[in-house]
Amino acid sequence: MRRTGLFFVGVLLLAPGARAASPPDDRSVQLFDYTCQSPLGRRQVVLFANGTVRLREGEPGKEEMGLGELNPQELRGAVARLAEEKLGEIDQLPSGVDGDWVERCELDLTLADRPPRSFRFRRYDTLPLPLSRVLKVVEDCAGKVGGVKSKEHLPEGYEPKPGDVLKRVDGETFEVIAFTADKKGVELWGVDQPLTLYVLLEQMGKEFVALVSRAHP
Repeated sequence: MRRTGLFFVGVLLLAPGARAASPPDDRSVQLFDYTCQSPLGRRQVVLFANGTVRLREGEPGKEEMGLGELNPQELRGAVARLAEEKLGEIDQLPSGVDGDWVERCELDLTLADRPPRSFRFRRYDTLPLPLSRVLKVVEDCAGKVGGVKSKEHLPEGYEPKPGDVLKRVDGETFEVIAFTADKKGVELWGVDQPLTLYVLLEQMGKEFVALVSRAHP
C-alpha cells in the first residue's frame, strides 16, 4: 500500500492591496539621544543606527546643527561599548549642585535586544561609573561632528586667569576670581550684577562666548 505524505508550507496571506511591513530605516532609528539645557543654552547629541551623528547646540531657539558619520567599524565599536555597561543595576541617581542656571540633562538609550532606558540628571551630578562611561561614548561620537560653533567663542586653547573678564552666552559679563580647591572649576563674579558662578573648566567654552579683557600679567 502506497502512502502519500502531506506537507504544509507556511504561507503568509495578505489582504488585497496590503503590503508586508518593512523594517524601519536605520536613518530614522535613534540609538541614543542626549540633551542638556538651561536658560542659557541647549545641546543635543543623537546617534542614528546608520552611523550618523547629529549635534545641535546654542541659545534656546537659535541652535546650530552639524552632522558627522561613524564608519561601520566605529559604529560597531560604539554600540559594543554602550551594550557592555550594566545600566539595569542603576535604580536611583544621586543629586548634586542645583540652581536656575544648572543644566538639566536627559539620556534616552535604545539598543537592540535591550529594554529602552532613560536617565535624568543635572550637569554637575556625580554619576555611577557605568553611566559616566556611556556619556564618554556619547562625547566621543559628538567629536565626529565639526563646524558647529557659535559666531562668538573663547580663543582656541583659552586658559582662565584671575582678572579675566568673560562674556556669557546671555551677554552678561563675569570676572574670573579663582580656581576651586580641586582645580577642576573656576569661580567668577558678575561685573554688573551680584552673582557668583562656579563653572567646570571643561564647560567654560559652553558657558562663555568671548574674552572681553585679559588680566594684566
